[in-house]
Amino acid sequence: MNKYTIKKKKLFLFFILFVNDLFFLVLSFIIPFFIRFRFSFEENILDFIRYYLLYSIIGIAVILFLLGVNKLYNLDNIHPGNDANIKILLTCILGVFIISTLNFYINRDDYLVSRIWLLYVGIFSFVLLVIGRIIVRRTVNLVFRKVGIKRNVLIVGINEESRRIANTFSSVDLDNANVAGYIDSKKRLKTAERFTKKFKDFKVIGELDKIREHILSNDIDTIVISSSDFKYDELLKFLEDIKDFDLEILMSPSLFEFSVARMRMFDYAGIPLIKISQVGQDWKINITKFLIDYTLGVAIFLFFLLLWPVVAIAIKIDSKGPVFFKQERYGENFKKIKIYKFRTMVADAENHQEIISKLYDKSGGFKIKDDPRITRVGKFLRKTSLDEFPQIINVMKGEISVVGPRALAIEEGDQLEEWEKKRMTVKQGITGLWQVSGRNDLTYEERMKLDLFYIHNWSILLELKIIFFTFLRILFRKGAY
Repeated sequence: MNKYTIKKKKLFLFFILFVNDLFFLVLSFIIPFFIRFRFSFEENILDFIRYYLLYSIIGIAVILFLLGVNKLYNLDNIHPGNDANIKILLTCILGVFIISTLNFYINRDDYLVSRIWLLYVGIFSFVLLVIGRIIVRRTVNLVFRKVGIKRNVLIVGINEESRRIANTFSSVDLDNANVAGYIDSKKRLKTAERFTKKFKDFKVIGELDKIREHILSNDIDTIVISSSDFKYDELLKFLEDIKDFDLEILMSPSLFEFSVARMRMFDYAGIPLIKISQVGQDWKINITKFLIDYTLGVAIFLFFLLLWPVVAIAIKIDSKGPVFFKQERYGENFKKIKIYKFRTMVADAENHQEIISKLYDKSGGFKIKDDPRITRVGKFLRKTSLDEFPQIINVMKGEISVVGPRALAIEEGDQLEEWEKKRMTVKQGITGLWQVSGRNDLTYEERMKLDLFYIHNWSILLELKIIFFTFLRILFRKGAY
């Protein structure tokens, strides 16, 4: 993407975001007015409508200005996952406060606008701006795809994190990103050979010394540095070599287990440092999870009771054997528990030693995509995740949680490496972060890292997001086998 294309992309984004915000802000001020006065004829609206018109214009102008100050018209802040929504919320609150203050000091003797109207303006402006930006993301993605605008990404460094970054860029629809490939120094390319052999999708396009040639030949507009082996002078030389290109340069801090919300960048006597706040599974988290588990658990349990007879009949008609499958697994702190699921395999599935030996192979991720032991009804139950519903019994018994790392089979848990055992320090769950982030499409190590990310960065919002996206995954039947 050349400089002209980048400029067009930024101008288009600014225009569509500004028009979008203006439209939804106008609605945010008009709708509350009608809610407040449409069905009340006790007051003569014409006598004071000019005040609402004046403060609506001021409010819209102030909020648009504050959105610009917060850089919410930049390409970087259109992506979901950053703090854009928090900035929008604070902007709307500040906009309403300014309107209220101006009205109090300028027109208090003439007319004070309705406090209910101000409250509704704050709520509607935030909700509609967020919804509007979701629409913009889809629109921008569609337009960029139609006109063939792509973000060409070059990744510096060859390691597992750089591969994860490449996968993330490739999966974000908004950017229509194309990962051109990886580069590194000649010395590090030799030692990185094990990664390129392990993961066939590593497209090494050359050496770091020829960075300018790679940028020009691949039309690069974004460079991501994901190498922890960069020395200070090497990084300075690299930045000097590419200073005359109009590029977006990003650097990964190699701290995958910690969310941005837990990290704060600051300067200590000229040294840039990242502070990571401590988060642990304390009593407040345990109480919150208890309330979520049993509130949601009762609803799921009632649904399970309705589902049980129908599924039981289907399983019995399809194949001989019990309705339920019980398996001993590791729970919190490696405590052994029995997990309940609807049976999805033939009755003698555990006697197929050749298949089981493949199943408990760590390099294969403990999964067999086309397992011949799965019955016809079993395939449907797995595809819809209905086979997981009996685990609500384990939740009601307090053995597992609705959300948490997946309870591991004994053979799988015994193969955990030392760093992976951290995932066993909390209650295991029916669903978790990796299940809604790709399910079985992720590698085993990526699943482990997502489990640790969940533990290190737990919050009520994250918990509710996982529950919400789990229901979406079940509805759209994506990623399960």
